[in-house]
Amino acid sequence: MKIIFQLAMIGLLISFAPNANAGKVEDVQAAVEKAGCPKPAADVALRLVKDLFMACTPGGKTAVDGCPAVDCLKANSGAEVGK
Repeated sequence: MKIIFQLAMIGLLISFAPNANAGKVEDVQAAVEKAGCPKPAADVALRLVKDLFMACTPGGKTAVDGCPAVDCLKANSGAEVGK
């Protein structure tokens, strides 16, 4: 009985743990709104996380879902490769 309780507790902890996209959807929605475009729904913003966090040049702008110039949200660590 004790093992079943422990497994149930572990299952609950895992199911309520935050995922890797926690907070990023809200950041994407704010960036699109700041660019002057309508705020995307949460499911659309989730698809835009890749474009605005991974597939753009830091400090640049990218076009997403009809909005021509949204700031890239990728952080630039400033590290130089090969040194």
